[in-house]
Amino acid sequence: MHCGVGQPRKSGNPIKHPSLSFDDGNLALLCGDTYFLVHQGLLCRHSEVLDSLTCKLHNDEHLGLIEGRPVLNLDDSSQDIAYLIEALYDGLRDSLCYDHSDMPAVSGLLRLSTKYQMRHLRHQLLRSLSTMWPTTLVQWENRESSAVNSSGVYTPRPKMPHPLTIINLAREVDALELLPSAYYDLSRYLPSQTTLGSTFAEGYSPELLPHDDLVNTLRGREYAARFFSTFIVNHLEGRKSSQLCSYRNEQKPNKRRRCQMAFEQVTFEILRGVSGFTCNRNSDPLLALWDTIAMQTREDVPGQENRTGLRACDMCRFEYNVLVGSARAEFWSKLPEWFGVTVANWDQPFA
Repeated sequence: MHCGVGQPRKSGNPIKHPSLSFDDGNLALLCGDTYFLVHQGLLCRHSEVLDSLTCKLHNDEHLGLIEGRPVLNLDDSSQDIAYLIEALYDGLRDSLCYDHSDMPAVSGLLRLSTKYQMRHLRHQLLRSLSTMWPTTLVQWENRESSAVNSSGVYTPRPKMPHPLTIINLAREVDALELLPSAYYDLSRYLPSQTTLGSTFAEGYSPELLPHDDLVNTLRGREYAARFFSTFIVNHLEGRKSSQLCSYRNEQKPNKRRRCQMAFEQVTFEILRGVSGFTCNRNSDPLLALWDTIAMQTREDVPGQENRTGLRACDMCRFEYNVLVGSARAEFWSKLPEWFGVTVANWDQPFA
């Protein structure tokens, strides 16, 4: 990106921004046809890049002025610069929600804080985004729980921005730590939905994934599905009772096989894909793994069919739960590899 000093651009008379121009400001930032009167010291305190650019102003023989102030030409959009100036003077506003409606502001701030090396501001923005696109499984589970409404239906939008938007933004600002969870989120959509793209916000053109990111998404989806199917074959299908099973010494075969029959029913329900369709998720191996436990522990809902009928004993369920917990942790640890991303300190909280 280009930044310059000197004469104002000759594209008509520039217009002063009404609320982000200060009478005692000593520097004019010119973005297209809009200018801002700001304080050079404040900008330079937050950005060595802007400090270097403003220092060149005094060595310019053809220095341009606006309202008697030296002019720093920037090739950024005036709206993004407005977001940045507001954040530098007032801090990030508490009402910034990082949801679909606020993504224009978040994206603009993240792009400029990266471009101008405003490390503290960039870190604040990435920390907030990491609550929705986390690096740990615990944070992911908290995120998923927050997106379930009172009826038990998964409704992430518009509370959370579309993962496609996050993937494109993370690539643009080199925030690779956001990518694995965003890729996984997107991989849960139908492939046709993934290729059609997403509308960033009202008034914006639909966003599409670059070819390489589309391939990463679809390939990761295949790895995740293969991991899940392998788990079902190896650990759930035909699962035998525990050596400490409560029904192990029953005389009647049906009672002795009670836990084995319970796991057979879980296998049947999982293969039917009931969980994804009832919860508004159609391809979510992490959820499906958890649901193999939940089917055995959730209370029956009055008026609804008992999905499993039988319940395995406490010891059989305990041993299986430990196995599922380990599998889900392994699944999460493999996301960067599956989606073709190298992330330092993956599976560690955002620092």
